[in-house]
Amino acid sequence: MISEQTSSSILIFLIVQLIATCGMLGVIWFVQVVTYPQFAEISGPEFISYHQHYSNRVTWIVAPLMLIELGTSFLGLIYFRGSPLFPLALAGFLIVIVLWGLTAFVQVPQHSRLSYGHSIETIRDLVKGNRARTVLWTVKTVVTAMLLYRFVLSTGFPK
Repeated sequence: MISEQTSSSILIFLIVQLIATCGMLGVIWFVQVVTYPQFAEISGPEFISYHQHYSNRVTWIVAPLMLIELGTSFLGLIYFRGSPLFPLALAGFLIVIVLWGLTAFVQVPQHSRLSYGHSIETIRDLVKGNRARTVLWTVKTVVTAMLLYRFVLSTGFPK
């Protein structure tokens, strides 16, 4: 049996996780639909500067949200171990791991190539490669919302 104080702590971390995940969902959809395609419209010497400014600024938004997602998803594995909610917590954590892998091994190298100059081929690859992250963050949002919802149902919140 989970104590009321522990239930409150779990509720808070799930809400924080959902906020971070929704933040990343908004960022990733905006990047997929607006930012990355717009890279193709900027060429010449100003592209390198534009891309550098974008990369520096977006990191200040994305890094904290991704770190919060990673930490709270890991906490979910601990809190829900042996619980009927564990499969949802595990699914969320695995999605986060895949997202980190795609970011590190697909998107970051493509951005590194763009830091040397405009390349329509690399921009196309960036947009195409980002589709998987867009879908995964959409699914991660649903999984996190389901986990929060089912946790609230299982604990009887609010009392």
